[in-house]
Amino acid sequence: MTWENRLRLLGGVTAVVALVLGLTLVFNHRQNQITSYRAAVAADSYTVGADHAGTVVAQRVQAGDTVQKGQQLFAVQSLQLKQDLANGLEVADTEAYRVTEKTGTITYYSVIDGRVDKLEALQGNSVPGGSPLAEITGGDRYINASFRLVPRDYARVAVGAQAQIVLPNDQVVTGTVDQVSVSSDVDGAVSTLRIAAPVLQSLDQKTLAEPGTPVTVIVQLADTSWFAPVTDAVNDLLLQVGLR
Repeated sequence: MTWENRLRLLGGVTAVVALVLGLTLVFNHRQNQITSYRAAVAADSYTVGADHAGTVVAQRVQAGDTVQKGQQLFAVQSLQLKQDLANGLEVADTEAYRVTEKTGTITYYSVIDGRVDKLEALQGNSVPGGSPLAEITGGDRYINASFRLVPRDYARVAVGAQAQIVLPNDQVVTGTVDQVSVSSDVDGAVSTLRIAAPVLQSLDQKTLAEPGTPVTVIVQLADTSWFAPVTDAVNDLLLQVGLR
């Protein structure tokens, strides 16, 4: 066998080994990813509740309104509170409400920037103590994503794992797994992951970060195979050269 043929043989073997190695890396990478079957943008909400029974004498917001922290929402006048204050009851003002002792009126304020999603009381309504006046959704946006995982894969989901979020306009943003929980439905166990994604707060198209916006989430599982160091090294190299 001539040296030329030997070199050709060596080149062919090298090409085959490289191809097999590349395909193995791709397969291993895909085996370490899970894709959500349901996911959407979410935000925390809180209920504005009447601390004392009374009558809504002022309604400053409507359902769907955007509110700012510190903005007036409602004023509720309570004859019982007025009597209690006259008898020596002390009620301290908070960021959520302020009390006018002379009239027994409690003025309620928003404690976050957000949107009024539910309006439970209108001006003129009588409300019992502890009843809801409105529900406001606001604060930082995050993703709730549901997955159907076999026990082996569930054990590989780690808090802090990287996640890719595909928005409705096909834009891909990154996040990290913040919380992991498990529940059951008619189809079996469902793993719900809360994905922290600070980039959602600064999107140019605000509609893409509205609570309820459907997205797709791909989460990287912990790689427990013997091939993990090689896969990690290749992924790091691809990130450095801008190919991922």
